[in-house]
Amino acid sequence: MWLSDQGNTQGITASSPNGLYGGKVRIYDSADLEQNPPINNPLVLDVVTDLFPNALLTTGSDVNRIHGIIPTSDYKYMTLNFVASGHLGIVDGETKQPVCLFRSTATSTGRQNHMSTISPDGTKILIANQSGRMLERVDIQKNTAGQVTGFNYNADGSIDMVGGTGRVLNQPIAVDVNLGDNISCTVTGQVADGQSSSTPNGNPKQAAGVRPTNTVICPIISDNSQHAYVTLGGGGMFVVDITTAPMKIVAEYDLNVVHAAGCGGQSANGFMMLNTGTSAPNVSEFTLYRFTQDYPLAPNYNQPNQPLPVAVWADPDNGKIILGNNRDAHGMVIVKNLSSGEDKYLHQFDRVRNNAEVFQMNPPWENLHLRHEGTYSLTTTGACGTTLGAEQSNDPTPDLADLSLGNNGDKIYVALRGPNPLTIAHAAAGSCPGLGVIKLSPNNKSGELTNVLPTMIISGDSTKNLSDPHGAIVRQKLN
Repeated sequence: MWLSDQGNTQGITASSPNGLYGGKVRIYDSADLEQNPPINNPLVLDVVTDLFPNALLTTGSDVNRIHGIIPTSDYKYMTLNFVASGHLGIVDGETKQPVCLFRSTATSTGRQNHMSTISPDGTKILIANQSGRMLERVDIQKNTAGQVTGFNYNADGSIDMVGGTGRVLNQPIAVDVNLGDNISCTVTGQVADGQSSSTPNGNPKQAAGVRPTNTVICPIISDNSQHAYVTLGGGGMFVVDITTAPMKIVAEYDLNVVHAAGCGGQSANGFMMLNTGTSAPNVSEFTLYRFTQDYPLAPNYNQPNQPLPVAVWADPDNGKIILGNNRDAHGMVIVKNLSSGEDKYLHQFDRVRNNAEVFQMNPPWENLHLRHEGTYSLTTTGACGTTLGAEQSNDPTPDLADLSLGNNGDKIYVALRGPNPLTIAHAAAGSCPGLGVIKLSPNNKSGELTNVLPTMIISGDSTKNLSDPHGAIVRQKLN
């Protein structure tokens, strides 16, 4: 169980008590987590001193704010995403040794790596260059035996979600961190400046009232590894053919169909489940969508907003200002049927209300309201207490989560945010930063937060816990 803690670990002094950069990776062994109660004994790696100490020298910036961790499809490698500095780190999941370090394209609007996702066929890593407003791609190179021989940042594949001249300021960077592992880390091609500012339909990619802010949030990849569903910070979505160079838009949606700031996404029973959450302070947003996975390959493309979502579940409080009780859909987990192995229930977490909405993943496909099984709270057990500097107690604030592999997947592991969140401060302040353990009910329709394994990074003035876990992901051991 790998937990990304984006709290600063470097530059913490009395004069700079909150620190300047860094973060931690906390790795929990399943043998400890399956104990009752679970044992809090992770291997802790500082992303600067233990993994990428030479990032400033080789890429122009220290690694900063580790936002998420995603494994390759074979679980051999882990991708580390640094939202503040724009880095993508590749780490060997078995040895815990760094392999590659990349830094995304710098554009006139910024340079980030909000999240990377891996194609199911194990050939591509997509980078959500959020403030850069680009979708970028690293190709995973393999030999005839299927062994990885290299990671190549395919700069020719990058697609600008805004377009226009003067956008590209600096090309991506690749660093081979371990010269003795026979894994190459390269950049080929060049990110093109002056890309089209229009979709294939001739509409502006970014425009007020349509797609006002095309910050790339999360690119969720289809089961056939051909398309990415690219959610946008200001609302709207693009479906992109990820097999071309550059990658190409094949479907476009405006903010009236797909709301802002979606990040949760998983395929289930052949459909794509996506969400949207609050994008700004005091705005309530909790919507769940079911989309088809049937989209054309470039140069073909669909008309705007086609096809519409197969089904939508929208909270009645969406768009309202409910001080202290807004909604914010973010992390989701698919729980499978224990006997058949089919996708059975979707647990959609809410960072503000500290609960989960549960949906059954079976027909009727076109009506999510009929499939809504209910809500459960993460506060009923009182497992979430408080921490140094928190202003409240029992405020779990669930972020990204994953399903356990032991005991037939009877637990959900979830990152719980801290009292000093470094991202999405308007929705993500929590009182018990750490790894949350949710025990599922026997029918998998509900759950309860049974344990919290607390995390701590003490501020320079000893008044705050800077720890701010954001992503929890299960890595399957290969041995």
